[in-house]
Amino acid sequence: MPRDRKEKTEFGAYLVKAISDADMSQADFIAEVGIARPYFYDILKNSPPPKETLEKMLGVLEKRLPPDDTRRNTFMNIAAKCRGEIPADINDLIKDHPDEWDSIRIALTQMLSTHA
Repeated sequence: MPRDRKEKTEFGAYLVKAISDADMSQADFIAEVGIARPYFYDILKNSPPPKETLEKMLGVLEKRLPPDDTRRNTFMNIAAKCRGEIPADINDLIKDHPDEWDSIRIALTQMLSTHA
């Protein structure tokens, strides 16, 4: 029976590179994050994990790499993009400021209309 050779998602490819940049084996990464190997491969080829697991993954990577806001933002952005969602940190900022939703809407509309 042929093995599934499904390509990695954009997030999966980014995660594999981040693990390599941290000079870790995938087996060590899986063990430190505390997830099952089949789930790890599902993450690489299908859908990124929920925010809590993403945070664990970043924590493991940041033990070996200096904390980096750009890496963290890219990690969250690509995960959300692959799920068709808004990045969790942006969603939390908006959700936590309901009195500012009109201002946020105006700012986003203005900002995005200049990029169209």
